[in-house]
Amino acid sequence: MPIAQMKTNFKFDSDAARTDFLDEAASELSVILRKPLPAIMVMLDDCSMYMNKSEDTVFFAEFRYILPQECADCKSEFLKELADRMLALIQKHTHVDPYRIYMQFTEMTREGAWRYTG
Repeated sequence: MPIAQMKTNFKFDSDAARTDFLDEAASELSVILRKPLPAIMVMLDDCSMYMNKSEDTVFFAEFRYILPQECADCKSEFLKELADRMLALIQKHTHVDPYRIYMQFTEMTREGAWRYTG
């Protein structure tokens, strides 16, 4: 199961705005990772965050994924697309300075990953 675990001190204007962000994140990941939407898990935690002596908006996102088989020969292009699209999505919804966004990517093995059987 691909997982996006995100943390931020950004305050969404409403529950609907937060849900819109989560929906769009799950949909984007489904397309990029070539997985059915029900197999995507997206988590978002609001928390106190401090970076560079500032409590200005900051965003941390960890993405755990299985590399699509058709991308095995072009892993760097795949990671660039994943990073660019998720950065654009985060900025679209939060307007956070890109220098205050940290993203971590962890490739999982097929054998060690949960299998979606829906």
